[in-house]
Amino acid sequence: MTQAATDDTDTTTDVEELDTTVDTEDPAKAGDTEDAAGTGTDTEEDSVVVTIGEESPTSEEDESRAPEWVRELRKTNREKDRRIREQEQELAKLRSAGQPQTVEVGAKPTLEGCDYDEAKFEADLTAWHQRKQAVADQEREKEAKREAGQKAWQTTLDTYSKLKSELKVKDYEEVEALAQDTFNVTQQGVILSGAENPAVVIYALGKNPKKAKELASIADPVKFAFAVAKLETQLKVTPRKAAPPPEGTVRGSASIAGTVDSTLARLRADAEKTGDLSKVVAYKAQLRARERGK
Repeated sequence: MTQAATDDTDTTTDVEELDTTVDTEDPAKAGDTEDAAGTGTDTEEDSVVVTIGEESPTSEEDESRAPEWVRELRKTNREKDRRIREQEQELAKLRSAGQPQTVEVGAKPTLEGCDYDEAKFEADLTAWHQRKQAVADQEREKEAKREAGQKAWQTTLDTYSKLKSELKVKDYEEVEALAQDTFNVTQQGVILSGAENPAVVIYALGKNPKKAKELASIADPVKFAFAVAKLETQLKVTPRKAAPPPEGTVRGSASIAGTVDSTLARLRADAEKTGDLSKVVAYKAQLRARERGK
């Protein structure tokens, strides 16, 4: 993920008239990449188009048409840069955040250390046990909060993974990587936790790098969340329409296949009863003469 801009000025993102119609059936990648959403066997009729607003779609053609080895190299570089940025961000958080106030237990008091004053020793020992218990309670509280946070985040990731698998597109992993390169860890967390369908938001922004960079420039997490929410109201997911089958040419001499000549049927029924086919033969001769006269 790329580092979000650090400019604290109020950045306004225009999301009123933007459309990123997504070509989810890119032939250059149809045979290269297994469907990231787990829908590799989907037909064209099952795929979808993701749009924002009414503008024509924009996508990075060079990224989608690049050879396999180029895409792999780009992916490796993105992952390496992402790890470096994440480590730098975590280090910055540790440096800027104030250290939590912890209780110092101290050494266990001794009678000798209390000048053999039994009353003072008992008081110091009682205070020491209280401090020790306070530290234990503090550690349990930290662990409970850590586990709750991990559980909540895992639920968010599971939901995102499910929504991603339900989105019938064949290039999700590559498009997702582009979005991850643009947004920092905090911004990605805002999208995954706050968006109604984060899979669609990530895919639409990955297909529209210009809009993604505009959003990434919003450093304030609250303003960023509002901008994403506003953009999400313009997202549309519609089934891709299959091309109509080619029209066939109907050829025939007397009638179109599937139609019934009631007169001929009646004459044949009579012929079966009487054994006389002369009327049937005569009627067919009339039909042939009529066809030749056209």
